[in-house]
Amino acid sequence: AVLFSPGLPFEAGMMALAVVFGALCGKMRLSIAMFALYCAAMGIAIALAQVNLGIFSTLFNSFFLLVRKVFPCGLLAAIIVSTTQVNEFMSAFSKMREVTIPFAVMMRYVPAIREDWGYIKDAMRMRGVSPTLGGFLRRPGLTVECLYVPLMMSALNVADELSCASVARGIENPAPRTCYLHIEFGIADAAVAVVAAAVLATAIVLRGLA
Repeated sequence: AVLFSPGLPFEAGMMALAVVFGALCGKMRLSIAMFALYCAAMGIAIALAQVNLGIFSTLFNSFFLLVRKVFPCGLLAAIIVSTTQVNEFMSAFSKMREVTIPFAVMMRYVPAIREDWGYIKDAMRMRGVSPTLGGFLRRPGLTVECLYVPLMMSALNVADELSCASVARGIENPAPRTCYLHIEFGIADAAVAVVAAAVLATAIVLRGLA
């Protein structure tokens, strides 16, 4: 739907639907925060569109175009990752083995890296290095050394640990998997699927009429 979106009003409507979906999933604070950032970004984009800055106008317009395209997708991804346990995901997609394993690892990988990111920022502040854009502009070499090197090493260690844990839990076992939770496609899922299909169809039709 984002790909076939006919313009900003339609994309804003999709963002509003994503916010409603997040609220229904119990992620009201996350949805409101993302919507506030989206509105701020769109306000800046509209204001900059009224000013002719030459090549900078093209640069800013391209950046905010990417932002407004990615924000609804990013909010939906954040809601899915934060509300779906790995065992629920594996059970729901048990018939799609080639898809479930990479996604299950990704869903477990992101929280682990986020936790390490917090530790790295604390260590940087103890050394007097600011993990911000201003700190990067003042001391780019030291910021890169203190930020990206430990982050990459941590990512490699987490990947190895997740691989070992997956093998230990029998991820290579060809036998059918079971789950304590009852997973089924209910009325709420059907309603969300219908709304998503309607949004996609509307985007395609409006794009064809534009």
